[in-house]
Amino acid sequence: MGTRFIFSLLLGYMLFYSQFVAAWEVSCPEFINIKSSTTVLESDVPASWQGSSRYEPRLWLDGVGMSQGKPENRIDLKPETEKIKGETRQIWDTTMTTNQDSERYWVSCIYNHGQVWLSQPVPASATQCQASSLQRQREQGESLISVICK
Repeated sequence: MGTRFIFSLLLGYMLFYSQFVAAWEVSCPEFINIKSSTTVLESDVPASWQGSSRYEPRLWLDGVGMSQGKPENRIDLKPETEKIKGETRQIWDTTMTTNQDSERYWVSCIYNHGQVWLSQPVPASATQCQASSLQRQREQGESLISVICK
């Protein structure tokens, strides 16, 4: 009876503790500064056209995204949108597991209508990631958007 109680207590502690330890969170900076943006025209552009760069040194956060593999591969995942406790959240299913590094999920902070993506891999143990909507964050005066993966 004592061993069974200790085992149950230990199992309960592990389950309770794992709920707090298993979450991974990353916050996107509200803006990023870049040094230069150069436009180079390809040779097949008619000579009558001239390129002009509308360089902005500060790029503002537009949103977040999730991709399978590195974002430059363009395998972007569409989130489900749910209301949780009155808040609209984007939720991505990241349950597909693979041993290949190229197939890992990546979270990205997206700036200036997709001009720059800051990205990092999601822990392989994550099965779901979620973020609050950027519009809601701005309405509440918050400057960051966070992605939480469990």
